[in-house]
Amino acid sequence: MKILELVFKTEQHKVRTLQLNYANQNLEADKVQDLMKRISDLDMFKNDGINLYATPVAARYAENSKYPIFGDVKQVA
Repeated sequence: MKILELVFKTEQHKVRTLQLNYANQNLEADKVQDLMKRISDLDMFKNDGINLYATPVAARYAENSKYPIFGDVKQVA
């Protein structure tokens, strides 16, 4: 499964990544940039008064793959 990662900088210029597991796999760059700008403008994700998603930096898809070595995890529960 591909994960959409939205990369932002905080107001303190630290890098933060927002990961979305069930995102459309065919998003266009301009639409993602617009979405990230809207998230930034909401100014609702704060920690100690610092906006965590202040400046959009990048967006990317990442693979989330698991490679079993042995056993069946489903049978453990």
